[in-house]
Amino acid sequence: MMCRLPLSRAAWGSDGFAEILKAELGALAPDTVPLHWIASSGYPLDTQLSVILINALETEEAIEVRLGIFFEEILPGCSCGDEPEPQPAYGELILQIDKATALARFAPIEGRVP
Repeated sequence: MMCRLPLSRAAWGSDGFAEILKAELGALAPDTVPLHWIASSGYPLDTQLSVILINALETEEAIEVRLGIFFEEILPGCSCGDEPEPQPAYGELILQIDKATALARFAPIEGRVP
């Protein structure tokens, strides 16, 4: 899944980078972020996401950001007849922003298969 984050790329290295990145990610359609990679055992909901920046570094070609993402998911219910309710969930993803094009893509954390 790819998107463009030109404001974040332009803000890289500034004090406002984290806030600008959060704002740009918040403006994306929720289905742009591959929540199914980080959902525990339920179905992630397309609701408003809350994002924290854990760390960021620059490589020759990209800005790599480790994100913490808070979202909601529906867990499989029991057979007691109750409706499943949304549960809070958290996971981490890598976001790579190409420095030349601002094209961004999500990647799973190393060792975790999507």
